[in-house]
Amino acid sequence: MPALIEPAAKHPRLRRWVARLYAGYLAARNLLFLLTSGALFVVLTAIAGGRVESTAGLVVLGLAGALLLPFLLRHAIRRRVARRLGERPRLGGPWFLILCQASLLALLCLGFSDGVGRALRRRGDWFLGEVDGYLPRRYRLVLGRAGGWLERFDLPPELRPALAEAALPQELPRTPVPGGTPLPPEPVAALWYHPLSAPRVAPPNATCRFGAPRPGARPQECELGHCGIDLVQPMGSLVHAVHDGEVLKVVRDELAGGIAGRFVMLTHKGGAAQTSYIHLQDVRTDLRVGQKIRGGEVIGTLGRTGVQRSGHHLHFALAVRQGGQLRYVDPERLVQNWALPSPPPPKLVAGGSSHL
Repeated sequence: MPALIEPAAKHPRLRRWVARLYAGYLAARNLLFLLTSGALFVVLTAIAGGRVESTAGLVVLGLAGALLLPFLLRHAIRRRVARRLGERPRLGGPWFLILCQASLLALLCLGFSDGVGRALRRRGDWFLGEVDGYLPRRYRLVLGRAGGWLERFDLPPELRPALAEAALPQELPRTPVPGGTPLPPEPVAALWYHPLSAPRVAPPNATCRFGAPRPGARPQECELGHCGIDLVQPMGSLVHAVHDGEVLKVVRDELAGGIAGRFVMLTHKGGAAQTSYIHLQDVRTDLRVGQKIRGGEVIGTLGRTGVQRSGHHLHFALAVRQGGQLRYVDPERLVQNWALPSPPPPKLVAGGSSHL
């Protein structure tokens, strides 16, 4: 491009057009550099966020990865070529950095798609905190779709044995051939339900998702401590059992529940899975340990009992039995596909402050 400026020096109008074209080229190149740098920063910090809680540490790591790695790669290539050819190539300029950043992004996103997609979905918006607004919502929407696209290749291995049918639609009875012998209906799989009624909700930000920072010792699979997802709906919204099961534990005394407040725990599939519904405002009056319960049945109302800092929400946790031991898993992708329960007729619940 600079080679065109000298011949155009004798023609003022042409010179102005060439200068504008060159300025546009520089702007496009710099914008592309910023986009690749920002995308690599987001991916690297999302991956590292499962182990690094410090904001300063994430920023340093992200900037080092997005800006320092290309320079190190350039230096390594120059040294290798110099050993072969006896002279070092220049390999300079922003275009080489852009190419390096794009290559690293492709390697991470395509070579480790499940893990990167999961990290982006959980922590790709960590730097936004709980900020809300049009642009943050659009960013989270695009990020969720991108993460879901990368993560779609397979369920996490821990979900396959016990919950293979959890993400699948309900099986329908077989249709007989016209004029033929009627076929007996095949068994219909029990549905899995979203724990809250319409509208369907998901964790609103990174602090509400699985693996987010929480104080105290937590199971290893929960990363930085959050062993479930936080779902926000209006105070007193109905909370439903997600699947057929049995009541394992009921705590109606807010003080006895500690930071969990009032909560209900259910076991499903003969003990192969367990779900927890925490921070309830009210618990259904007739729930008792050992009681059978149907998927979609109301068990309480959404509240903020036991919550220390945030607002009202439902903390929903899912654990799957592996090798005789229950391990928490991320339920966010599953609840997105579970059916929405239908509200039941009104019924008085504990405390008389809400109705089911």
